[in-house]
Amino acid sequence: MITTNKLLVAALFLVIAMTATASEPARGPVAEQAQDPASDESDNLSVNPVTYTNEGGDFQIIFPGGCGKLVTRYNEPDLFGGEQWDEIIQVNHVYCDRYQEKGEGCSVTATFNLHGEDGSMAGPENVVPRVEDALAEYGAKVVSQQVIKNEFDNGIFVEGVDVRAKPDMGAGEIWVRGLIVQGDIYILTAWNINGGVWENPDYITFFNSFQPWTD
Repeated sequence: MITTNKLLVAALFLVIAMTATASEPARGPVAEQAQDPASDESDNLSVNPVTYTNEGGDFQIIFPGGCGKLVTRYNEPDLFGGEQWDEIIQVNHVYCDRYQEKGEGCSVTATFNLHGEDGSMAGPENVVPRVEDALAEYGAKVVSQQVIKNEFDNGIFVEGVDVRAKPDMGAGEIWVRGLIVQGDIYILTAWNINGGVWENPDYITFFNSFQPWTD
């Protein structure tokens, strides 16, 4: 579990004492789309890294070799159902099973337009539960965690938490980084049931290559 004592939370996220509960606006149906940056199957399995930019130019990241075939899931708003754009929580999830094999891969889940009941944009207090949810999917326990703070060349400031975790049994390793960028939440995840994630230069590049607002 991510540590949430007052001292860590204050240092980690500068969280205010009263946190807003996220509202649940209308959501659209989920769509799934396979993206093949490579031209053929052999390229899809190549060792060449793949630069991914989401459709809206909200972020860019470099996936490792073996990720020529990316799968993207996103929710589509149903405006005919009476939804308003400013009420829709938009989610963009893109993932890769390396070399199309289960057991190793990485993903990015971006959540846009999440607001509190008072209408305020999402804050750092909304990041920790999503990191914990990501770890729960693997039944993993935290080994280490640290603060993430960075200002990009375009002046955008990012903060969050970087977590290394392991399952109860086996040699697996999970790496999760939760970020907040001007109200947008990004959960970056890498995993390998055989271990070797944390020191792998391909995954180090994956995490460090994240760049918000690239349009």
